[in-house]
Parts: sequence; structure tokens; C-alpha cells
Amino acid sequence: MSTYTRLDDCLSIRNGHLFIEECDAVELVRQFGSPLFVFSEDQIRRNTRRFQSAFERGWPDGPVKMLPAAKANWIPAIQRIIAGEGCGCDIYSPGELKVALEAGFDPEFVSVNGVPKDEEHIYRCVEASVRITIDSLEELDVIERATGEMGRTAKVRLRLKPTLSGFIAHSDFVGEGLVPTDLAAMVYKGGLTKDQVIALGRRILPMDWVELVGFHQHHGRHHRSLRYWEEQMKAFARDLGEVCQALGGFQPREIDIGGGFAVPRDPFNAATNYAEPLGFAALHAISRALKPFGDEVRYAVLARLVDTLVSEPNPHPAPSIEEYAEVCTRTLRQELPRHGIQTRGLMLQVEPGRAIHGNAGIHLTTVRNIKPVTSPFRWNIIVVDTTEFWFTGGRYEHHLFHYVFANKADAPLVGKADIVGRSCYGDRLMPIVRVPEVQVGDILALLDTGAYQEVSMSNFNALPRPAAVLVTGDRAHLIRRRETVDEVFRRDIIPPHLQRPAEETVEPALTRIGGG
Repeated sequence: MSTYTRLDDCLSIRNGHLFIEECDAVELVRQFGSPLFVFSEDQIRRNTRRFQSAFERGWPDGPVKMLPAAKANWIPAIQRIIAGEGCGCDIYSPGELKVALEAGFDPEFVSVNGVPKDEEHIYRCVEASVRITIDSLEELDVIERATGEMGRTAKVRLRLKPTLSGFIAHSDFVGEGLVPTDLAAMVYKGGLTKDQVIALGRRILPMDWVELVGFHQHHGRHHRSLRYWEEQMKAFARDLGEVCQALGGFQPREIDIGGGFAVPRDPFNAATNYAEPLGFAALHAISRALKPFGDEVRYAVLARLVDTLVSEPNPHPAPSIEEYAEVCTRTLRQELPRHGIQTRGLMLQVEPGRAIHGNAGIHLTTVRNIKPVTSPFRWNIIVVDTTEFWFTGGRYEHHLFHYVFANKADAPLVGKADIVGRSCYGDRLMPIVRVPEVQVGDILALLDTGAYQEVSMSNFNALPRPAAVLVTGDRAHLIRRRETVDEVFRRDIIPPHLQRPAEETVEPALTRIGGG
């Protein structure tokens, strides 16, 4: 008898196998190899349309434009999907600018963020007629010089960094630990103070070739709650009102509220347990106290304690796209007029990144080794052919991804194990998680890996990076091929005094590295 369970819009379990859209994840590995990043075109489109529709419902005052963050997934094929949906694009670097222009985004809705922007990048932005979001005092001089030399007008926005005095819950960014969000946001490099924005605005308004069209803010994913977004919008409206009043009642044509919306399963910082240090301190104290009783007693007690350890992905869903849109638009419509900003005709721009791409991607990796430890206590290690260095974004943000064994997706979870990667680091991808009966060759799927993971990979241990596939219904297309060992070393140059005699080549050495 066939079985079918839907996990979300793009994922389902059919007869024990994980499907992404209409493609069997096990078959994708057979066709394209392991490990493998897989993205759903239809889910990206669904997410994009939901954002556009939700914010349009809440913002009848003027036009609404989605500018999804390219940094979350700048693969050219992915960006063409976003451009095809009529969106704009939030970009940061010269490379992302190249991707955006080649993908076909309207330059008027390419938002160039970032600090610092080098001179060549600014000149290219002016030449391409994209929006420049000014984020440092030094940028304006270069923009003015470039526009004068080219005889082209640059339309710019100024990036504010509103103080989130109304939100003091701790930031989810682990680097800040239990620091209040308002302080954590304040020390981030992005954004300018009100005084700096006012000073820049006063310089820009009389300029011939530089036109101030609006303002920008972005605090990012410090907290997933709706109240965090409510306080952001209040702070933005408050500071915007003070700036515009100081600029003689200036009325912006567009405002950009940035991004940082959570994905539904929200793996962000789920690996962090703030009570964990106390637990480990107690474990250490017990271990020291048991030392006089000998190893047999000590390990017997520790084994019982170790058996209680387990990690669980976040069980609480984040707010929906519609809930985020409602709180943002409602708060802005209430607060902006209170501070002298007219909303009629005002364009609202939004820059979601992880919320567009996160749940549109999975990572498939194959079990290569199983290493059970039976003494002095029980511990299982499952080694897969991926690595934490291909999840740099997730490691930085302490993600604990939801997961499914793609070929045993409905099997009961009967044991616990560390799932570790192939690098020479500890590489604990999934620390002490529940697992089914696992065998070599089983395929693990890490969910919600569509944002920041593939585009943040490194070559630690000289490992070639995996391929990426785009699924559209029941079709799968390779959109980024698997890297070769030779390509890992393609940027390297050997100085003349270190080169071998002419009859020797580097090829055998590369072959040995690839084989070992």
C-alpha cells in the first residue's frame, strides 16, 4: 500500500522516500552524485509571490517592491527566477552586481548596499544606473565625482541605523550571546547615525547629479518575533521623521525596510542551549568527584548521564510571511504620519533573503562510515560525505537543521548518534540527534539549506565543492557543476625558485591528493 505525507509546500514523503516537488531525492543522488544541494524553483516562486501579495495587502498607500537579497543565494540560475518574478534585487559586492545585471533585473530596483564600497564598484554602479544605498561618509565624494565625469545622475538612498530602544530581548546571534538586541544591533557596521544621515542629506539636496530618493534600514535576523519587527518599524519611523524634519520637511519617494524574516522551521541558533554550560559544568564536577572511586564506577555513572543527552531541531514554527507583512505595514502606516512622513504614493521596498530561499533548498549527503563506541560508554558516530565547511553560514549562525533520511523517511527513530562530516575537524553537523537504523549508503537530507549555505562554502582540506541542482516539477537541471580537484588549485602560482625540474609536472601530485 502506498503512503504519502506532506512536510510542506515542496517536500513530501512517498513510500518511505523524500521527494522535493515531484523528484525523488534518492534518484537525484543516483543521477547527480553525493553530496548535492537541491533547490526548488516552484518554492522560490511561491515564497516570492507570497511576500509580494502580503505586503501589497497591507500597503495600499503606494507601490510595493520585493528586492530579495542576492547574498542569500546568488547562483545565476536562481537569480533569473527572481528577476522573472518582477522583483528587484538587494546586492552587496561587484560580483553580485554582475549577477544581477546579467539576470535581467531592472537597474532602478537593484539596491546596492554594503560598506566599504571601493571606487571601481561605485563607478560601475553609476554607469549601470542602479540605486546606491550610501552607508559611509566617504562614498558621497566618489559618487559625486563619478556622476560629474560621466554626466549621469545617481539616485541614492541613505541607510539609517535606528536604535531599537523598545526591544531589549537578547539577540539570537550567538556571537552576542545574551546581549540585548538593541546593543547588538548598534555595534554592527551597517547603517549611519541620524546626525550622519542629516549631514549627508544636506550635502546631497543641492547637488546637480546626485538625487536623494529615499531611505533604507536593515537590522537582520536578531530575533524571529513579530514584536521585533514592530519595534524596528517604530524606530525607523521615529528616526526618519527627525531626519526629514532636519532636511526642511523632505518627503522620500521610497523607503526600504531590509530583511531578516525567519524561515518557517527556523533552524537559526537552534543548536545553542543557554543552559548547556551549566549542565557541562555539573558533568565535569561529577566526573571529578567520582575519580577516587575508580574508572569502572566513574564511567558507569557518566554513561547513564551521557545517555540522557539529545539535540532536537527547533519545534516551534516562526511567524508566517503574512504575519510579518501585517505587523510591518500596520506599524509603518500608524507611525510614519505621526512623525511627519506622508505614506500616500510612498513606495515600500522589502529585502527578504533567507525567507525566500531557506525552505526552497535541501542538502543530500550519503552515509560513508558508522563507528559505534561501546566502551567505556555508548556513543554512535555516523560519518557522511559532506562537511561543516560547506555550511559556513549555518555554522556561523549555529543552525540545527531539521533532517530526514531520504531513503528511510518514515522509519522510526530508534537510536541516537553524532552525525559528523568528512573534514579533519570534529565536524559535528548534527550533535547527538535521534536516528533510525542506519546503514552505509543511506542518504541524509538536511532541510532548509537553500539560503546562505551553498554560496558560503570553502575548500578546507582542499575538498572540491559539491554540485547544485534545480528542480522544477518532475525535472531536475544541473545549475552548478561539481568542482574538480584541479579546480581547487587553479588560482595557485608556484614561484620560480620553488618549481621542480622541467621534466617533472604537478599532475601526479594533484592525482595523489585527489585519491587520498
